[in-house]
Amino acid sequence: GPPLQVKVLTFNLQWWLLFQQEGGLNGAAGTLIAATGQPQPYDVMAFQECQDPNWVLRDAGLLNEYTAVQGGMAVCMAYRTANWQTLAMGQAEVAEDQPGSYFGRRMVQWARLLHRQTGKVVLFANHHGPLGISSGGICGGMATAHNLLNTIYANSAEGDSVILMGDFNACAGSETIMELEKYLRRAQTGQAYGGVDHIFTNQPFFQEGAILANSGSDHNAMSIVIDIAGAALPPNSAPGVPPSTSTLPPMPVA
Repeated sequence: GPPLQVKVLTFNLQWWLLFQQEGGLNGAAGTLIAATGQPQPYDVMAFQECQDPNWVLRDAGLLNEYTAVQGGMAVCMAYRTANWQTLAMGQAEVAEDQPGSYFGRRMVQWARLLHRQTGKVVLFANHHGPLGISSGGICGGMATAHNLLNTIYANSAEGDSVILMGDFNACAGSETIMELEKYLRRAQTGQAYGGVDHIFTNQPFFQEGAILANSGSDHNAMSIVIDIAGAALPPNSAPGVPPSTSTLPPMPVA
């Protein structure tokens, strides 16, 4: 069938400042999402440093259009309910901060979603990476990258599209990002802290992304449209968590 255009956004909201101290800054983040989600709406939005995704959606006037999922370590996702159906979702610890800037263990949150209109399946993953920046945390960049890839691999099936996004706390050229680039295409990179926000995909075609305003956060929001081609999986081959038959090559366990 024709390629499915999937529009995604990733945004580290700097919650403690923008929401806890500034009270949302008159809905600045939501206003940005509403404005940039037209005319083509976002399919999936990934937030880091987010303690209440419904607050963000409410400010955007989109609360009734999206299903929000709160993950651990303040990572959140929201997907457009009319277009996507959940097959499976979960999260995994993939890294841990170094002692000098320790906030804890770091998560990847994932959702395997079925596009209702085309039957195509996409594994969306949202990650907020370990500190110090570009260190890969206490286990290093190679381990962090492999833990991310292993989580995607274990929860996707052959034929799935993969979109991995977030604030990786790692710049292009770091061990984490270079290792991920062996298996996924880096479609977009942001500007904050030397470029620590990224969007990866296993799809070969994507349109030029946009680095958006920061709306009071210390990170810019970032969006891109990814073209998802290829045949859909038969519906009965995708119930719940699938067997590990991903198109990613097998990853060694870190």
